[in-house]
Amino acid sequence: MKKHLLFICILSLFASCLELEENDSVSVSFYVKNTAENSISFSTTIWKFSQINGMYKVTNDYTVNSGDSVLARKATYSSDVIEPNKWFESFVITPVEGIEMNNPNLVENWVKYIRDGSPVYVFTLNQ
Repeated sequence: MKKHLLFICILSLFASCLELEENDSVSVSFYVKNTAENSISFSTTIWKFSQINGMYKVTNDYTVNSGDSVLARKATYSSDVIEPNKWFESFVITPVEGIEMNNPNLVENWVKYIRDGSPVYVFTLNQ
């Protein structure tokens, strides 16, 4: 009887650690593309949530080589629609001489695609 009770306790402990999948949640990806001949650097700040630490900001620095793109953020959210420019607390592009940059705070600068049923947003750094 004690073995069964111990097994049930351990099983429930592992089951409580599993992530529950919600039917109305959607995965969204944010890519940043560079079509210029030079590398372009930028940094983003996002809010993260931890059950231990609560809400906190995370800043990441990126360098995008010429003709390349990087995944700046991937997240899962409920079916509520959020504009792509609102997913970043800050988005700062390092100026490069001779290259005019797009504004990441304007929603029209983010192009939306659907891949495998999930939205993918692409922002091109330079004009």
